[in-house]
Amino acid sequence: MSAALQRSLWWLVAIGIAIVILLTRLQLSFDLSAFFPRHTTLAHEVLIEQVRNGPASRLLVIGVGGEPGDVVDAGRELRDALATRPVFTTVLNGEFDEEAADVPFPVSDYYLLMQDLDFGTDALAVALQNRLRDLAFGGGVELLQLVSRDPYLATVDVLESLSPAELSGEPWIADNGSAVLLAETTAASIDIAAQAAAVDTIRAAFAELPGSDALDLEITGVGAFSVELQETIRAEATLRSVLASLALLLVLYALFRNVRMLFVSALPLLTGFLAGLATVALLFDTVHGITLAFGFTLLGVAIDYPLHLYSHSRNDSGRSAIERIWPTMRLGAASTVVAYLALVFSNSTGLAQLGVFTAVGVIVASLATRTWLPWLLDNSTHETTYTAPRHAAELSITSPLAILLMAALAAWAFFDDGLWDDNLSSLSPVASERLQADQALRSAAVTADMRYQLTLHTDSLEQLLRDSEALDAALADAAREGLLGGWQSVTQVLPSAQTQEARRAQIPTRDALAENVATAIEGTPFRADAFAAFLDAAETARSAPALTAADIEGSALRSWLDAHLLQLDDRWVALTSLVEPEPDALTQHLADSGVDADLVDFQDSSVALMRDYRGTALRTILAAAFVIVALLWWVRGNPADTLWVALTVIASLTGTIAVVGLMHGSLTVIHMVALLLVLGLGLDYALFLSRSESVTEVAATEKGVLACAASTTIAFAILALSSIPVLKFLGLTVAAGSLISFGVAWAGSRLFRRELQVS
Repeated sequence: MSAALQRSLWWLVAIGIAIVILLTRLQLSFDLSAFFPRHTTLAHEVLIEQVRNGPASRLLVIGVGGEPGDVVDAGRELRDALATRPVFTTVLNGEFDEEAADVPFPVSDYYLLMQDLDFGTDALAVALQNRLRDLAFGGGVELLQLVSRDPYLATVDVLESLSPAELSGEPWIADNGSAVLLAETTAASIDIAAQAAAVDTIRAAFAELPGSDALDLEITGVGAFSVELQETIRAEATLRSVLASLALLLVLYALFRNVRMLFVSALPLLTGFLAGLATVALLFDTVHGITLAFGFTLLGVAIDYPLHLYSHSRNDSGRSAIERIWPTMRLGAASTVVAYLALVFSNSTGLAQLGVFTAVGVIVASLATRTWLPWLLDNSTHETTYTAPRHAAELSITSPLAILLMAALAAWAFFDDGLWDDNLSSLSPVASERLQADQALRSAAVTADMRYQLTLHTDSLEQLLRDSEALDAALADAAREGLLGGWQSVTQVLPSAQTQEARRAQIPTRDALAENVATAIEGTPFRADAFAAFLDAAETARSAPALTAADIEGSALRSWLDAHLLQLDDRWVALTSLVEPEPDALTQHLADSGVDADLVDFQDSSVALMRDYRGTALRTILAAAFVIVALLWWVRGNPADTLWVALTVIASLTGTIAVVGLMHGSLTVIHMVALLLVLGLGLDYALFLSRSESVTEVAATEKGVLACAASTTIAFAILALSSIPVLKFLGLTVAAGSLISFGVAWAGSRLFRRELQVS
């Protein structure tokens, strides 16, 4: 068995193992919060949980566009069609139909314990007079049944308080004339399969509407965006990979005119991609779709290794060439790996996956180039070595210093509004046009202000509920003073056990309540037995066990409870959503009332979260940079040489930042990831162009680096055409960085290098 075949078998077995791991372990995720930080403060943990499972994250926003006279009727029909589907807990269009109001558990059974009700004769008489007025407006059988069971219509009050938006009684109409619906999904937004089913349900119901061909349907929201992202990533990954591969083939064929070399060069990329993805699949429960799409970026570094090898083996055997260039290639790969391993400690699951994936991919791709490709490139068994005189390169730091200064000045000019974009939305992979469409539809409904929420937290759930009830009382006073339009708290559905017991004690016995009802209906059209269902409900409430969080977990209100009651480790946290609050005045009011609740500004919290997140990542990367410089110094053993490489890379990064500032404005964490790849490319180019080598090898090195830069730039320019902002940012940044890194390294080595004969 030849050496080439033997080595190929070993690598093919490794590829087979990676494929088996992927077939058995790979589970993709498209959770938009995967790239958010973890292990943060309580306010930040609550923020992330709200993004994942909060009430806004479960809402699908539906817009029905068309002629003004048609969209309202179409919206009503679509609401009615979707309201019966089990994938939705609530479907609203701004109207509230008391007749058709579906009363879910536990409101249906515990509504008498969810409010303070007066069961006296006078209060009952007032309630019955109000119901007569309601029925006079044409109430049907459903309303009659509801009144007979609940003459106070307390169930309606509770359901209205639980609505994710203000029900004005009129259909919601957006500024563009579209009828707007809010559909709350049963499943969390991170359950992509369930969200896809919900989106398909909406589309199917819309298609069945009379005249739907003349109407337009738009669906937005976190769940809808996740579904779109899943579909887009799959399409983009395929399209961009094919286009990039074709472009690489054309560029490399134009430079080397060798078809066999093209296919051989793809082997390190393939093995690195499979190894990196398999490692992530083993270490993490799920692999994010962005991580998979990011595998494309391995082209940036992994393709460089076979290109360097082929450039140096054109006049020599592959095994001889790899012996000469391996120390430089190994140093570049090790430095790149150190940079990407820094992402593992960046406090984000998504970035940790990117770090592991790329680091493993680079290691395997470089090893495949070292131990496999030389035997595949050799056309003969004859080994040759260079006998030409060796030359040492004395590299001046004048060039990188000058470029660094100019780039720094340009960057300063471009970033006069701030270097970093610390908005949480900067991490969103959703196109800005879709986010704007979502906001335009949401603006038609007055929803709870997700920017401001009141938080309470204790170790005891019962104590938390009692504290929340005290907060409710203070908020009621604040609402009367005009400090907020309304609020939603957990105790609207789950009162404390103490309060439930007190309200239960206020319910009269069946006989006493029956006597009060009989007195109250005197002089009204109601029959004497009209409220037997009310008497049954009251008697049941008097003897029912206390309502618990576990009871609600299995009900239709589970998602609502999850949005207002969190358990983070050993702490219980209550979230109170506010409608149109006056933050400063409300904070002072709560302090005067003696209520110890924290008013959290989630906009400011998100900025602080991103700032801390970025700071952690930058500190980790800075530590990695020191490790890289130390590694360069230790291997090269020449301080001046190390300084030249370091300054060249820094100048390349600074120049890239300046260009990114011109194209994008402020930087995001995604740009930081892209700059890590630019760092790897800059190191690769600078290390090879600063090698001490023969005159013949200098030409081979320059051609190899040119091939690397051209292929990387074209590949990432194709990625920059992606419709996914994350991938677009990566593509533009790395394409620009590759060109700049090549230009800086080439200029520094070619224009300011003095060759000295080595005796």
